Amino acid sequence: MTDYSFKIDLNVLNHLGLGLYSSTPAVLTEIIANAYDAEATEVSINFDKQNNKVTIIDNGHGMSPDDLQNKFLNVGYARRNSSEFTQNKKRRVMGRKGIGKLAMFSLANIVNISTQQNGNKAIGISVNVAELKETIKNKLEYKLEPMNSSSQLPSPEGTVIELSDLNRTIISVTEPHLRQRLARRFSILGNNSTLPFIIKIDGTNVTIADRGFHEHVQFFWSIGGDEAEENLKLCKNIAQDRETKEKRITDLEPCISSDSALTIRGFIASVTKPKQLRNLDTNINQISIFANGRVFQEDVLPILSTSDHFNSYLVGEIHADFLDQDEIDRATASREAIKQNDPKYKALLGHLHTYLQRVADNWDEWRKALGYENLPDRNLFVEEWLNSLEDKRDRKSAEKLIMSVYNNQFSPNDKQNDDYKKDLYRSTIIGFEKLKAKRQLAKLDSITSVISPEFQAIFRSLDDMEESYYWDITNSRLHIIDKFKKIVDQKELEKVAQEYLFQHLWLLDPTWDRIKGSEHLELTLTDELKRAKEDAESGARIDIAYRNSAGRQIIIELKRPGIKPNFYKLLEQAKKYKDAVGQYLREHNDIFHGSVDAIDICLLLEKDIAMDEDQKNMLKNANARIITYKGLIENAYKVYQEYVNAHQEASRIEQIVQKI
Repeated sequence: MTDYSFKIDLNVLNHLGLGLYSSTPAVLTEIIANAYDAEATEVSINFDKQNNKVTIIDNGHGMSPDDLQNKFLNVGYARRNSSEFTQNKKRRVMGRKGIGKLAMFSLANIVNISTQQNGNKAIGISVNVAELKETIKNKLEYKLEPMNSSSQLPSPEGTVIELSDLNRTIISVTEPHLRQRLARRFSILGNNSTLPFIIKIDGTNVTIADRGFHEHVQFFWSIGGDEAEENLKLCKNIAQDRETKEKRITDLEPCISSDSALTIRGFIASVTKPKQLRNLDTNINQISIFANGRVFQEDVLPILSTSDHFNSYLVGEIHADFLDQDEIDRATASREAIKQNDPKYKALLGHLHTYLQRVADNWDEWRKALGYENLPDRNLFVEEWLNSLEDKRDRKSAEKLIMSVYNNQFSPNDKQNDDYKKDLYRSTIIGFEKLKAKRQLAKLDSITSVISPEFQAIFRSLDDMEESYYWDITNSRLHIIDKFKKIVDQKELEKVAQEYLFQHLWLLDPTWDRIKGSEHLELTLTDELKRAKEDAESGARIDIAYRNSAGRQIIIELKRPGIKPNFYKLLEQAKKYKDAVGQYLREHNDIFHGSVDAIDICLLLEKDIAMDEDQKNMLKNANARIITYKGLIENAYKVYQEYVNAHQEASRIEQIVQKI
């Protein structure tokens, strides 16, 4: 009978080490965790970008030749099989799978390891990653090169790992970015624990203050534990209740079930603005799960996420040591996440989901209660408007509306979001003032004196609103004038200009006011012309016609820009229109009252025509006048711009709205 047995190909290194870890912080996390398990009190990471090298030094127990061969170089060696605790029983072991040490091979082409234990002879080995890969490819055994130990090796014991010939991933990582990421991956930093643990980057300690969000924290939810207290101490700008002056801090229940072993600690916090969690080219808008002092899953917020935009304000740290303190290995191969189907992990997520519902309720309530004037990024002109509201009830209602705009996130782009909010602030203010004015009008029945302060207040409010409305109309019309000018400048078809002018007849003369419903586009009056002038050789098709409030019929004939019309042909056309419209008015005298001569004909040309006095009188007798496109635009622009200039200080509301 043939005996069968498993064989492990060295190609497994390609999958477990050389290609498994995706980022520099993740790789360094594994190296630091090994130093922690060796009971090091200090790990130093030093970059030498000039020589393309990074050195990691720890003062842990180091390794003997046997440890180096049978533990470190033994892929998959699980130290937890012998003990859950480190050598002196003062720390729980972070490592579990025995493959994290392979991570360093993904960052560098040359890996040198020097180590010393108990003052014994130091040993050193070197790994050429390119040669290792080639050996794996050829299915050969890879022999490590012995080397002299590093001069930086701590005495009497410790380990030095030198990574050189680095790849681009680690070269491109900035020191502040790496400092922040490592600060967020370990919670056992500093000198305040039973066995201190310090991480240094280029000689400077990494601390929890490097996480980069504390100064922006507005609200804080504590789940208890040293981690919550240490982070809370760094949050100097937590908002206060307006009346009690108490800081907005509350406690959350640490037990996730009746099983006392399933307890958590940590915190959830919210910042003032989402962009405060997007710095150093990384996003720290995360709620991280920790176990035994290191990150177990970097972010569970997407799993817990709801449609509520408040999630973009959150940052948190949840310690659930029970996930890594039994015989079950819940970590994925890369130690970057937790296996999703684990019952204890599901129980934790369910509890955190309940947390977020409470956090959301508190957040919404607290943000509204803050008061707009207490916001660090408030719009000063919105605040000016709120302060102008004399009635406390108006102020309270207005502030509630303003806060609902402030609390919303409309775009991930900060500038677009700010612009959108400004538009909503303007609309909110005008809408609120309009409702307030209507409410004041309802008070007129109870006012008996026109010189009373109440009566004067109502009219001041109405004046403000009228100014605001007309200001909006005026500015809109100035934009329309600019658009019409572009149409003319671009020599677009006569039809386009005709339709645009028909929609905005006030362009012809801002002082005219048409009667709604009297407008006609391309009105055909050929039959009427034939009845008025039997010898008429052609028909009459009017471009635009309407009746103004003075009862006069306005006829507009447009000539496409670029055409140079003959004066006498224009005069003939004007007379034809006058005759046709006059006949139409006589035949419909029951509808149109007044003189049949009350007709004005506007001939819209690109350029004016040189005329002598006789020709001018001929046009006048035909009730016709020539208007140029340029003159039309300049006249309309002048009228509306003069209003804008004359009323810069007229409206209190409009001044505020325009400043926003």
